[in-house]
Amino acid sequence: MFAFSLTWKAAAQGPAPSPLFSPAPVSSAPSAPEPSGVHDLTKADLEAFLDALLPAQLQSRDIAGAVVAVVKDGQVLLAKGYGYADFATKKPVVADQTLFRPGSISKVFTATAVMQLVEQGKLDLDRDVNDYLDFTIPKTFAEPVTLRRLLTHTAGFEETLKNLFVPSAKEMLPLHDYLIGAMPERIFRPGTVPSYSNYGLALAGYIVERSSGESFEKYIAAHILTPLRMEHSSFAQPLPPRLEATRSQGYLAAAQGAKNFEFIPAAPAGALSTTGVDMTRFMLAFLANGTLDGATILTPEAVRAMEAHQFELHPGLRALGFVLMEYSSTGQRIVGHAGDTIYFHSDMIMMPEARAGLFISYNSAGSRFGGGRGEVIRAFLNRYFPDPAASLPEVDPKMAQSDGRAVAGLYNTSRRSESTFLKIAAILGQYAVRSDEKGILTLEGNKNLRGSLKRWREIGPLLYHEVDGPELIAFRRNEKGAVTELLSSPVTLEQRVTGLASKTLMLPLIGGSLALLIATVLLWPVAAVTRKRYAQRLPFSPRDRLLFLLSRVVCILEISCVALVGLPLSRTDTNISYIGDGLNPWLIAAHITGWLAALGLIALAITAVRFWKIAELGWWARVHATLLLLASVTFIAFAWYGHLLSPSLKF
Repeated sequence: MFAFSLTWKAAAQGPAPSPLFSPAPVSSAPSAPEPSGVHDLTKADLEAFLDALLPAQLQSRDIAGAVVAVVKDGQVLLAKGYGYADFATKKPVVADQTLFRPGSISKVFTATAVMQLVEQGKLDLDRDVNDYLDFTIPKTFAEPVTLRRLLTHTAGFEETLKNLFVPSAKEMLPLHDYLIGAMPERIFRPGTVPSYSNYGLALAGYIVERSSGESFEKYIAAHILTPLRMEHSSFAQPLPPRLEATRSQGYLAAAQGAKNFEFIPAAPAGALSTTGVDMTRFMLAFLANGTLDGATILTPEAVRAMEAHQFELHPGLRALGFVLMEYSSTGQRIVGHAGDTIYFHSDMIMMPEARAGLFISYNSAGSRFGGGRGEVIRAFLNRYFPDPAASLPEVDPKMAQSDGRAVAGLYNTSRRSESTFLKIAAILGQYAVRSDEKGILTLEGNKNLRGSLKRWREIGPLLYHEVDGPELIAFRRNEKGAVTELLSSPVTLEQRVTGLASKTLMLPLIGGSLALLIATVLLWPVAAVTRKRYAQRLPFSPRDRLLFLLSRVVCILEISCVALVGLPLSRTDTNISYIGDGLNPWLIAAHITGWLAALGLIALAITAVRFWKIAELGWWARVHATLLLLASVTFIAFAWYGHLLSPSLKF
């Protein structure tokens, strides 16, 4: 689930996806029935609505349990658990007791802590973060990394995955050590390209530690959780015994059994454990400008700064505040954050003007990634905050057709790696934008809640509105007038891919090469048995026989280079160590086999030349030797490009 399918097409998942992980988009179940008319947001109506939707979701998606909490006008309207915290024992989810892991919603707490220290004058949003650290972020670009850029995901860091999760407490590193060991390259000039970064928010959390003199976990407890009386919440890993006893188990699917607690070394990016009721207190504080029941965690000015447009790619699209991001709205201004661990899938939205908020969390990945939060949130908004009827602008049909042709092509997310073997995941994650004869667009893999591809109609120059949906996307031209960027999510952008980097060219070449290598190895013993049966021998001298053997060994080495990385990564959903140091022996073995295969190109070249000189050989043996050389050169070039031959163990 989390191997090379990690394609980071975040823009296609839910209303505002921002998980620790971002797997490829998957189909969703049919959405809930559209409500007829506007419903008043009351406890009775809300509970009836959720009771009709949530149990059916859990059943159809093989999810053990969920919790939903809604606040309105300074009060908790509803906080309710559904299903089971422990599927085996049928222990129910209890909204004020059962702890869930809301993943990247933790980042809102981290940003809150930063803003507290900014208000106290201990931190400056625009100062080089190296002034606050006891190690150095390399000055890759003239522009410094600042807290403002960390909180808007514009520091320019590439994606990093290693040790984002570890299997047990003994593998946990101090935050300082994790940040040094996991430090990613900076691939974008700061302040220019959004690229969602767990590392960046973990770095912000460490700066909170350094500036406050308290560990991050203790700082959050003392300055946010305790003042808000969030008594069943913690960033501690492992949890203290009183909370451990009430935490929900995590599941890939309910039927597959409970998994172990997810330890997250980058704690400020995603380590919170909390209950539905505790999250109502956090939302109520934000909706009341930072104060709840006499406890102030932020000034109104700081709350507005977190919710305001701190970074935007296009005036017509969703923008990003300090970690909080705008959601596709139904006439309401909505800000919030989503979060995904491997097992837990959550979302939090707040509507400041309507003084309403919703938190939802699932304890299982279920049969479709992300639980069912997109379905619940969209149905909730349609029911209680329906989009006011409005006609969309029309554009000239010829302009729509021309622009459709201009934007069509392959795109790749800015949330990617360029310096590690995860670059291969970015290649696989490229997706096509297609335009029909009327200029209506579809994005490969970008599906709506009914499981069909979303369609996009142009409503302004390179600005597109979802057909039968609320979302907007836009495209941007470079200085030469060519369309080079797709803008959708506020935390990433999609960059156009052309030339040899295109998967439409690269994947057939690599796929064909690997297919030939695998077929050669598989048919090798078959051919040997056939020749023996018919008493035929290859017209080889001892030297030729050695070359023949070496060519097959090189094929095995090349296949092994891929398998040694791909096989353990295909098991990361059941063995978290493979996205950590547990992959190191496999990577080392892959590097060794890859370099031996690269050296083997010499033997393949000699074999190809030699076989053309053996008159007794048939045409296929000669052509096959040449094709093996070409396939191997292609594979080794790809392995070099994708950093499979790099001696580094970082990813």
